Amino acid sequence: MSVSLKKLFGFGTLGILFYLSSCGGTGDRKVVDNDLPMCVVEFEEYRYDAVAAVPDSDVLDMEGGKYWRLTGSGMLPVRIGGKDVGVLRDSLERLGCVMLDDSAHSSPRLDVAPFRDMGLTVTALDPKNTKACSTTCNQLSVALCTSEVVVWKDYAYSYLCLAAHGMYNTSFVNYSISDGKILSISDLMKPGYEAELTRLIRQKVEEEKVSLLVPIEEVGIPKDFEMTTQGVRFMYGLYEIAPYVEGEISVDFDAYELEDLFAPGVFSRYFSLTPD
Repeated sequence: MSVSLKKLFGFGTLGILFYLSSCGGTGDRKVVDNDLPMCVVEFEEYRYDAVAAVPDSDVLDMEGGKYWRLTGSGMLPVRIGGKDVGVLRDSLERLGCVMLDDSAHSSPRLDVAPFRDMGLTVTALDPKNTKACSTTCNQLSVALCTSEVVVWKDYAYSYLCLAAHGMYNTSFVNYSISDGKILSISDLMKPGYEAELTRLIRQKVEEEKVSLLVPIEEVGIPKDFEMTTQGVRFMYGLYEIAPYVEGEISVDFDAYELEDLFAPGVFSRYFSLTPD
């Protein structure tokens, strides 16, 4: 894989171009040293740091009780071959809680969780010189980029003023380059996979001796999963199946462990070093 760097206008940040083989579609293609046709996967970075005010009726009688500091950074797709990345970008912007104000500025997005219905409004106050009792940090990174898939990882941390502790969660977006779509776990599996996958997940949870909040029979397939170079990682959020002290619970599978459950062609396409 050949990698080049260039400056992108907008956000004043560094853009990264990846030239990848095996990119479907009829979009931008280049010829690299080995004369193989390549497609371009291009990212751009964003950052924001702002102070939002809570409604007057919700103000806490303490320093900084009126304000919430919101920070975020991440990588968004500019183009992936010739595919329309509009739906993908919208999904990532919502996940990363970012609003693109114009070609040079971004700001926190307040119409998505955890801010929806809070009534927050962004102020013009300098975040570095304003006491804010509540905070939220959000980081959207590219966890994996191969010739077949790009995986985004979003880590979000929030602390609500006077709370006993902060809350955090990790979410993923797995995007098929050649298909031009966000993948669900059902896209990777044969029909009727649910019962066997659930059994395998429960077996791993028991082997790890996780202290559960629910009976093992109530542990199901989580909504968040991450495709890795080795296989698939499933992620349970805080309190989803275990107490806060256990943190987020990840259940990792090497690809060969799920090979019999994968739909035809999935193993060789995403996980094998010698694809068919």
